[in-house]
Amino acid sequence: MSKFSPKAILIALVVMMLVVVLLFVSWWVIRIALYTPQTVSIDRIDVLCSKRPPRRGHAFQPTRKWSSDCGALRRQFGSHVSEHTFISFTYVSPADNKSYRGTLQRSRNDRNQSAGTGDRIEIEASRLMPETFTDWSSPSIAPENVIRPPTAGK
Repeated sequence: MSKFSPKAILIALVVMMLVVVLLFVSWWVIRIALYTPQTVSIDRIDVLCSKRPPRRGHAFQPTRKWSSDCGALRRQFGSHVSEHTFISFTYVSPADNKSYRGTLQRSRNDRNQSAGTGDRIEIEASRLMPETFTDWSSPSIAPENVIRPPTAGK
């Protein structure tokens, strides 16, 4: 037999359910208050590679760098290279009404089909920070973390 009364257990369960509901509602309110939904068109699709980070990372690990030269990375690091698809687009920030470039690590569009140039996807742009956006499911990548090989003829 439990040393807690049925009334105490019932109260504890109700309080736990209220906490869960409050968390969902507060997240919904934060999302509505701080982000504006937008539909953007994919204008670039890149397959980029990076050396896989060690399984046990530390707090001050440098940012992962991505390269479009997957062959060179494979020659240098062998099987420790991962390959991911990134989609790029332009969005208008509600914070300052200027256009910005955005890139997400994502290979599928909103209809769960392989993403193609011209496909439209839903993102949410921050109302407070001009260069902040999300689709709530994909990691983003900063442009300075993409290493592109020099183009021929420059």
